Amino acid sequence: MFLLEIRSVRANLLPMMRVTFLFAAACLSAAAAAAEVKATAEYPEFYSGDETKGVEFVQSIRVLEPADRADVSGPIKVVFEAPGMEHAVARCWRRAVKKDGDDWGRDAVLGEFNLVENPKGEFEFPAQVFQSGPITIRIQASNKAGKQDYYELQLYNASGKKWNAGLPASDPPGAKGMKLVFADDFTSLSVSPDGRGARYAAHKTGGGDFSGWPFSDPEGENQPFAIKDTYLRIHASKPEGTKGCTGILSSIRSDGTGIAVPVPSYFECRLMCHSAPGSWGAFWTLTKGTIGLRKDHPDFEKIKAMGCDELDVIECYGGYGPKNPNHGGKYGVTSHFWGQDKEAPHCFPDTMEIGGKSSWSWTFHNYGLAITETDTVYYLDDVEVLRHPTGPVSLAQDTWFLINYAIAGISGWPYDLERYGNASDMWIDWVRVYCGKTLSADFGQLKEYGVPGAVGIDFTDTTGAAQADGPCDITGTAELAQKRWNRVDVTTRKMGKLVDAEGKVTKIQVTLDKDVRLVEGATWGFKAADARLHRGIVRGGVGVRNVPWKKWTLVVYLGADVNSWKGNVKLVKSNGAVIADRSAAFGRDDGCYVEGSNLLIFNNLTSPAVKIQMENTGDQGAPAVAGLQIVPEK
Repeated sequence: MFLLEIRSVRANLLPMMRVTFLFAAACLSAAAAAAEVKATAEYPEFYSGDETKGVEFVQSIRVLEPADRADVSGPIKVVFEAPGMEHAVARCWRRAVKKDGDDWGRDAVLGEFNLVENPKGEFEFPAQVFQSGPITIRIQASNKAGKQDYYELQLYNASGKKWNAGLPASDPPGAKGMKLVFADDFTSLSVSPDGRGARYAAHKTGGGDFSGWPFSDPEGENQPFAIKDTYLRIHASKPEGTKGCTGILSSIRSDGTGIAVPVPSYFECRLMCHSAPGSWGAFWTLTKGTIGLRKDHPDFEKIKAMGCDELDVIECYGGYGPKNPNHGGKYGVTSHFWGQDKEAPHCFPDTMEIGGKSSWSWTFHNYGLAITETDTVYYLDDVEVLRHPTGPVSLAQDTWFLINYAIAGISGWPYDLERYGNASDMWIDWVRVYCGKTLSADFGQLKEYGVPGAVGIDFTDTTGAAQADGPCDITGTAELAQKRWNRVDVTTRKMGKLVDAEGKVTKIQVTLDKDVRLVEGATWGFKAADARLHRGIVRGGVGVRNVPWKKWTLVVYLGADVNSWKGNVKLVKSNGAVIADRSAAFGRDDGCYVEGSNLLIFNNLTSPAVKIQMENTGDQGAPAVAGLQIVPEK
């Protein structure tokens, strides 16, 4: 059957749509189980141990066609079954048309079904008259015994009419007096594991990935990111035998560069999530803190001691049933003042009471955050939902944003996406950032070359196939990562003219003592270009000469075979005078650069030539050099 009827949303909500939404936080211990999560001052709505909440929900509905997350063009047939249920209704949020008299759209009833004699329902969905792009058909079922079920069928409408898609031509009211400094309409994808050479990092910058299904790199078999038309899809999936895969975007890179702005500022994102047990979409911000700062920076400890402001613009937890959030159209808004003796202001806006009265999983909404010198203000579709005084850390530090689609994890909520094929999608239409201050000319530019003039040295053998980085590979510690590493063939001693990070020929040369030999190094947790840097390592006297700058930095990337080691690394002049003497303990296998373990940084060098000498002080492996960087100082 087919029935398309625009009805009053509130008059037709099943009871399950009004169950209290329970909000979970991004900073709980990963070991916390759902039943152990307790309400606190920071999280007053956390699961309280009420085992009766949500017990009326059962999983009965199964959609037989079309497949979840399928591309469709209308009209299409939808077939479902709901054994044990007696009544069902199917709905979908429909784009606004002129006769509606507003821009919000309406809830359309697609069909109502008596399932007493036949547990199967069938209806036609006229996709061509709905909005194009991501769309959600909702099926609700119930019986006289008080049991009920709710199913969200995610589809991508390849037909239909474009509606409210793409960056708005006008500025939001909350950004009054500010200028647009960043906008992404997601016509292309620019993301890398730590943000190097890209617009976004694919992990939480600064550490602390928190999803039960891991936030994953934008490569490999189960890629979490995709661009479809002008939408970004973050795809969560868990193929059999895997830990799962999903995605996060961080607007600053591991070296601290990227999109981060001072007050006054405004952040806004248009998104739609899926309400499935364990799903957890979010748009939020953090203050920058010490990200990108060296530990020897004079303000490092002072900034570290300030704490951090986390501002959660929207956190939407999906799912109905025992121990599930049972959101009922509400979502979480919370300000966390980590490391500070301050109360965390919070609220739970009800999307069924604001604007067009449609849930965050039914259709796209705009979620905004203004941080001014006096107030921090949260918005839903330009409607203010929470206001409080701006925290001192937000006033003192730049703020950056994150967009993520977590599945369970530290939230403590159980997840169950089995009937959705162990997969679910979050869709982002656009994101934009405003600021009321004048920013530097290079704000937000991609850091593709590292420090201009820097020279990278990668040691290889004759073939160099698995040991050398290509000219476009970006490699090295976050602060100094660069392109165009030079291949130095240790076996033939041929290296040709060296080039810097921008491809310009340099007079700098590498020297190799007669005793230098190449050894196959282990990757020690590094991947891609960083792994190749560590595959060819050298032992023996290595040096550089003809360094043209008055002051410069030498980065020594340390390597090893399968054994860890302890040793000393000395820099000496040509006359044998020791310039520097540092110790190192090599043994990290997590793929992270840490000074004193897998690299050493020597600053303020003035000699145009130095040699690296290494000595073993342990009883395991022997010290080795994986690569060098010669970097000019201002």
